[in-house]
Amino acid sequence: MSSASADGHPNAEQTIEQSMKPYRANYVITRDDSDYGKGYRILEKSPEDAWQLRTKSDISWFILSDTREARSVFIVDKENSRLEPREFTYMRTGTGSDKSFHGEFIADSKKVRNIDTGRMLDVNWKAALFDEANVTEQLRIDLAKGAESFEYRVVNEKGEEDEYRFKVLAKEQQLSLPYGDVEAIKVGRIRDNNRRQTFFWFAPEINYVMVQMQQFKEGDEQATMSLKKLSM
Repeated sequence: MSSASADGHPNAEQTIEQSMKPYRANYVITRDDSDYGKGYRILEKSPEDAWQLRTKSDISWFILSDTREARSVFIVDKENSRLEPREFTYMRTGTGSDKSFHGEFIADSKKVRNIDTGRMLDVNWKAALFDEANVTEQLRIDLAKGAESFEYRVVNEKGEEDEYRFKVLAKEQQLSLPYGDVEAIKVGRIRDNNRRQTFFWFAPEINYVMVQMQQFKEGDEQATMSLKKLSM
């Protein structure tokens, strides 16, 4: 029978089983306390023991518009409490240039292929590798294990290898959200400069689901996404 670790946190198998439960989270997006748009995150089980994460944000601001959608298909390595991507799709439409990427993760050869061009990406896949969508789900899992700093190798929305670093900034913060009042853990993304800042809040009481995200550019709020409704 599985048991918790000595520090009180669940072991790897317990953590992955508790974290990987289907959910649908709907969000409202604001900017300077004004309505800015809406979004969602949907985690669901797919055939053949795979999982699928779908995300979308849809914002409009005066004459500007921006819609971003992502889909990640991955399997779960229970022994290592790790998500292993198999397919990643990203699409951005709206004001300015449209952008998209569709990648296939070939686990046997540790290769990533750009499905649109057929070319292999220049990606160093020796250890764990994530995509830009499912890395937030991995962060949920690692928070549940009690970690406070995180480094992930990621294939981003441009089809490029990147390193995402995060750090727990506050363990107990009360948030008043459209969903209701929750206690959350605040996590910041660590970048080489502070021109852009991104903060996330995850609520242990609702299985570490992301309940809020804030983005700043040169100190100015770009958007705040707050949980409105959750189905699990």
